[in-house]
Amino acid sequence: MVKKIGFLLYIFYLTVSLHAQEDYTIPRKHRVIQEKEVPSHTLNIGASVPEFTFTSIDGNSYTSTSIIQKGPVVLIFLSVECPVAQRYTMRLKRMHSAFKEKHVTIVGIYSNENDTKEDVITYNKKAQYPFPIVKDTGGSLARHLGATMTPQAHVIDTEGVLRYRGAIDDNRYETRIKHNYLKNTITALLDRKPVPVKETAAFGCTIHLPDLHFDKQITYTEHIAPILKQHCLTCHHHNGITPITLEDYEDATKHASKIVETTHTRLMPPWNPVYGYVKLKNERYLSDSQIDMISHWVKTGTPTGPQVKDKLEPDKSETWVMGKPDMVLTIPVKMKQQSYEPDNIHTITIQPNFEKDMYIRGIDFQIENKKTVYGIIAKHNLSTSSTTRVTRDGRLVVGPKPTNPKIINQNILGIWSPSTSPTLLPEGVGFWLHQHAHLILLLNYNPAERSEVINMRMGVYFSNSPITTKVRIATLSTKTNSNQNKAILSHQFQSDVYVLGVFPTRQQKTQELRVIAKTPLSDTISMLWTKPTKTVWNEIYYYEEPIFIPNGSRLEFDVQENSEKQQLPKSPYPTTANAIIQFYYVSTSDYIPQ
Repeated sequence: MVKKIGFLLYIFYLTVSLHAQEDYTIPRKHRVIQEKEVPSHTLNIGASVPEFTFTSIDGNSYTSTSIIQKGPVVLIFLSVECPVAQRYTMRLKRMHSAFKEKHVTIVGIYSNENDTKEDVITYNKKAQYPFPIVKDTGGSLARHLGATMTPQAHVIDTEGVLRYRGAIDDNRYETRIKHNYLKNTITALLDRKPVPVKETAAFGCTIHLPDLHFDKQITYTEHIAPILKQHCLTCHHHNGITPITLEDYEDATKHASKIVETTHTRLMPPWNPVYGYVKLKNERYLSDSQIDMISHWVKTGTPTGPQVKDKLEPDKSETWVMGKPDMVLTIPVKMKQQSYEPDNIHTITIQPNFEKDMYIRGIDFQIENKKTVYGIIAKHNLSTSSTTRVTRDGRLVVGPKPTNPKIINQNILGIWSPSTSPTLLPEGVGFWLHQHAHLILLLNYNPAERSEVINMRMGVYFSNSPITTKVRIATLSTKTNSNQNKAILSHQFQSDVYVLGVFPTRQQKTQELRVIAKTPLSDTISMLWTKPTKTVWNEIYYYEEPIFIPNGSRLEFDVQENSEKQQLPKSPYPTTANAIIQFYYVSTSDYIPQ
């Protein structure tokens, strides 16, 4: 009888082992589960980690943005019940002690469905980890990073890029370790050297995540179509700037995998600022639940819903988002058939002929053909440098180019693209324009398939306050030119000010740009942080609320190259950087926010 029971147990163990070997092996030297091979992840090594937030079991809240500013971040996925994870308790505590003075942050994350928050709290009273511990309810962090095992390490550098994923070392028995993968990764990042091993197969216990629960089935008509209309359709329609259309169910299913990929990595919707660093107006940002909803919809077979609706319609081009303008200029733009490369710039100068000096709070545009004209930068100065001019009543004037024009200023009044939302300055604040000022429009356009005239309308919004405060501009630059001996690396305010917005006028695609203000008391105020991106979007970022900056504070920024080929020493102003940034501000003596 004993032999029979033993044989049955052997058959059961063999069945379980063979099933586990589909994804895992159990090596003799460990007798624990090990990934058979490094699995394929949505988030690859070298990719920017999408923004995330979490709360520790102590009740402290964190954002990924805030912790990676200090130094490299190590996220360790752990488990209350996994014996292998328990063996690493002392190793992790010693690692924290060794690297804490070098501003390395370690975070312990418990994502297993069976590990309750109470279990995690009870266990960590015994373990006494000196770093933040998180109960990942619902497994959102594990899904976010593609975690599969405990223990498993994910290392993010100060640029927010995933640099390592895998085992902490190569043996659960500390006396038999030959390769300290995690320690070597941290040391390499601190020394600004290439990471020696970027990914390894983790061993220990598998992470069991709860199924994503939604109140009802996720369908195209009820859930996905509203997201696409609000966040995607401004560009992705038949007359839009991109060849990919998302106007109906067939479009969405055709590009379903691409939608999942670009939303998960937060490449789309296009929004360069790092989420959570500062609060900005008109943020184009999908919530984690919306991203999970899209992913779940694709995984469940892209159900249509009770009724597939007609094609989605983008907002009409003749809509003025900010209400009726104070002045509307109709501008005929003649586009000749072109055969050379796209991303050309066409300059138009408008002579409004104001009756007096004016203050502008905002501008907006209506474009007939957004495939041809896909971006506009509106500037102003006192003279013209173009032979093509448009008078206030819409007449085209062609004249000789002026000789040595005296330029008073060339401030940016506003920027338009299909994906941006126009913004009004607060009442009582405006850009000052001289009575005889010219408005200069820089049109980004693709070569036209045929000669055509595009009718463009420009809406101008003036300040109606009896007393209006002039917007001033502080400029920072790492670029030198013939009129400067050195770049403008900082700006010191000579009075208390409110900063209204910021405009990165030039930023290389491989650059990270971070801006802060340092007060006389050495406090740091966050101003802007944009990450490296495949596409540069010209946009003015206005703060949700004006930021108060005390007298004597300095604006400073740091541009870092995102390149594995060129490991630069840490420097706030690398010689390869080329960035210009402008801040719009007003003095507190002239203006107090309502």
